[in-house]
Amino acid sequence: MEDYYIVYNPMPFYLMDLIGRCKTPMDVLRYLTGRDPLRINERNFKDYLLFNPRLQKRGMVDTLALESKAADYIANQVAKAKPLSRVILGDCRRRRIDQIMDARCGQKPKAVFITSMSANFPTAAMIALVLNHARIPVVIGGIHVSTSPDDVDQFIRHHAPFPEYISQVTGAGDSTVMSRILDDIGTDALKKTYTGDAMIEDGIWGAENVDPMVPMELVFLENLPLIGGLVKKLLRINPITPYLGCPFSCHFCSISSLPQRQRRLVSRSPEDFVSEIKHMQKDGVNFQNRVFFFLPDNLLLGGERLEALLDAIIESDVMISYAAQISIDVARNPELLQKLRASGAIHFFIGFESLDMDNLRSIGKSIVPHIEKNGQTVRDYYSAMIRTIQSHGISVHGAFIFGLPNDDFQDLDNHTGKDIADFCKEHHIGIQGCPLTDLPGSLNFKLAQENKTYIYGKQGTMDYFLALCVSDLSECNRKVPETLDESMLVVLHMTYDAIRRVGARWNVLKNSIFVFFGALRHPSKTGRHSLKQRIIEAFISGSAQMIVNNLYHANETVYSKPGVRGSYERYFEREKNESIRNLFRPYVKQFTTQQPRMFKLKKTEPVKAKAHVEERTVL
Repeated sequence: MEDYYIVYNPMPFYLMDLIGRCKTPMDVLRYLTGRDPLRINERNFKDYLLFNPRLQKRGMVDTLALESKAADYIANQVAKAKPLSRVILGDCRRRRIDQIMDARCGQKPKAVFITSMSANFPTAAMIALVLNHARIPVVIGGIHVSTSPDDVDQFIRHHAPFPEYISQVTGAGDSTVMSRILDDIGTDALKKTYTGDAMIEDGIWGAENVDPMVPMELVFLENLPLIGGLVKKLLRINPITPYLGCPFSCHFCSISSLPQRQRRLVSRSPEDFVSEIKHMQKDGVNFQNRVFFFLPDNLLLGGERLEALLDAIIESDVMISYAAQISIDVARNPELLQKLRASGAIHFFIGFESLDMDNLRSIGKSIVPHIEKNGQTVRDYYSAMIRTIQSHGISVHGAFIFGLPNDDFQDLDNHTGKDIADFCKEHHIGIQGCPLTDLPGSLNFKLAQENKTYIYGKQGTMDYFLALCVSDLSECNRKVPETLDESMLVVLHMTYDAIRRVGARWNVLKNSIFVFFGALRHPSKTGRHSLKQRIIEAFISGSAQMIVNNLYHANETVYSKPGVRGSYERYFEREKNESIRNLFRPYVKQFTTQQPRMFKLKKTEPVKAKAHVEERTVL
């Protein structure tokens, strides 16, 4: 049987109920599997890859059914370097490592490559520890490993029986690095660390020896009336990367501490980018290969590269509708807006952060001087920019941060979250509401470590390790300002209430209809010469607004369910301010499970669960 490699993008799991209860990562493995980690060996290690599915944490990316471009890119790197081997993609739900091995009659992979954000690093660590007992080489990369490289030693190698089988990649997994790693695996000489610089390269796509997974589904759309079920069956969002990197060092960004060479802007050629799309559409254009998400953190960073890319798309025969992250500055360039729309832009994710000028100053928002120069309020400035973008047939999704010093909270129905929600509803835009969070690797995170303003633990401790699961911007992990009574519960409520108001079913449908007709009036180059294509574009645009304006990912976090306490219940328990507890007490009840939980965390000896796939271990 041919050799094979696995490229794995593990899901994050809920670990917050273990805070203060674990001494080593092996305690976490016991919690996830219900098995005694002291009994793991080379014969039974696959049993320890069966993590309790009830503990899986669905974040926004998973809710949007957005595949990991990093995993796909690394898979193609490995496949091109090893054309005679299979490269199999997997995760913790659709295709697990033990299932891959069983399908190949127990044959071990030559190596397992794991890509890791901060939120799924604990899962990556557990998988690496399990595979290490079978002497399977594991190579871990991704933004968390690049910005917090010591965590691999602290939480994996120090607890691995064969640490020489564990390697890490800081920076990019470029072709030079990947070739070196694969050669070293072949000679049993895997190094501890590899460093790459080329963030994106031409030609790393379309390998025939890569086995993809079945696509994720937009399951939450089943809850929306009218066309939700239809959209769920038809649409698939495909991530794609024209260029990567960022020259700035924003304090809240996780890449702010990386060396410049590892985050400099690197671009593919426009021809290579368009060729990848053509390859995906080689059997015809349909709803599965027409909708894309461009991955740069800010599309405007491309400068002249962006102009060349848009020209290449417009001059080609590809049909695409795409969403992208971009700064509000794009509204000051009508010619670029026209070209973006002509190329297929339908939706922009824009970081507004706040409607308060002092809040924007506190986080160093670069738009502040321009707003001040115009002599406008933040609200009026943003309103004008939003209308300009929408006038080109492009919808808007606004990212807002809650828990800033100038936020206001009077009561459950009168707070900054409601104010921002009203703004979003008035302007027919979606909302990505996030509590102010220190992302591991960011300068803010490092400052919090120095000043001890973190909530869950110093880096290197088990509480820090466990709390990484909420570093996907789903929960607060830093001290709340005194202006908000230092209450995490208050920040949670402002965030969730804003998302709830904007994500209400009929508001979502109303926004989708608004976006549909906006796109219909202002078609892309594909829709200008075909009424059919114009209607299809408008349908995709309205559906995209429906997809990003959902409550699913927020509900997944705040509601308790059997075996997992939601954030409302946990935050209420740790709240010290009695007046806030009294205010929230009747409200929080609706978020707690009415069924008895399957566990109660105590500092006692481990108790075996009846079935590790259904029940959880007591610690």
